Amino acid sequence: MAARAGADTARQARGRRGAQVDRREVILEAAARRFAEYGFEATTVRQIADEVNILSGSLYHHFATKEEMLDGVVRDAALDQRQRAQRISGLDADAETKLVTLIAEELAALAERIEAYAIIFNERKFFRRSPDFAYLINARKEAFEAWRAVLEQGVREGLFHAGIDSYLTISTIMRMLNSGADWYRHEDGSPLDAMAEYSLEALTEFYAGFVLRSVRSAARADEPILPAVLSR
Repeated sequence: MAARAGADTARQARGRRGAQVDRREVILEAAARRFAEYGFEATTVRQIADEVNILSGSLYHHFATKEEMLDGVVRDAALDQRQRAQRISGLDADAETKLVTLIAEELAALAERIEAYAIIFNERKFFRRSPDFAYLINARKEAFEAWRAVLEQGVREGLFHAGIDSYLTISTIMRMLNSGADWYRHEDGSPLDAMAEYSLEALTEFYAGFVLRSVRSAARADEPILPAVLSR
């Protein structure tokens, strides 16, 4: 009987821990939606609590501060972005294949986790002035350096023209992919918003072609665009 009682107590404890984890995830999902749509600083803890139907005080049983919620939303996305860029940059492949792969995987990641990446992009000024998010700034810098290494490799290989401005090129690509992912996820079916007619693969092909026409050396401008490699 004592053993059975002990087993029941253990199951109950696991159930409570599971419920706490589930509630944390629900809170983070609500926080991500609010932060992405209205901005981090404009969102209150009460608004997040109202979305998940709990009291504001109860929310603090799961997160000590609003900043902790923000960290829970963006940390994995920011670190994944760095890891993805560094992994692709390190592939045994030519620079054009790497660049197309970077575009393909970045667009897929943005579309999958649109709220987290929208927050990372929109709240970049807040992150820069907050020491608690220094890891995010560093991760974004290291991801940028991985992209830049691919462009520089392409110049050395004669695939890309020598006059590339790395900062403007990469910043433009990232803004374009962020906008494209948001459009893809949130199109509303209006005549001016027809993304339902496009697959993610079609968007990737378009953006890759658009970028390559900007960075290729003149002699290669009309060459076909090879598909991304599988780097996972």
